[in-house]
Amino acid sequence: MNRLVISGALIQVEPLRYSPAGVPIAEAVVHHRSNQEVAAQSRQVECELTVQASGSLAGQLANLTTGTQVKLEGALNRRSVNSRQLILILNRIEKE
Repeated sequence: MNRLVISGALIQVEPLRYSPAGVPIAEAVVHHRSNQEVAAQSRQVECELTVQASGSLAGQLANLTTGTQVKLEGALNRRSVNSRQLILILNRIEKE
């Protein structure tokens, strides 16, 4: 199973663009920071993750502003066929 749920603040929101087939696409970067239990000890974790939405979700993502707190759900994938960089392909966006 490939499913990721992450919350955080949007630190970058790109303008809406369109694929060659005319599908709307939006990208953003979410910054996550939290305390997690790891090996029975509290540990602060922090990361930035690029997220991508297409179709109707693309418009929703592109309309959010930097600093907005969100909860995002989707699947991890490679940015492109030849890339090892991960990107979260969204299937749900929720403002917190």
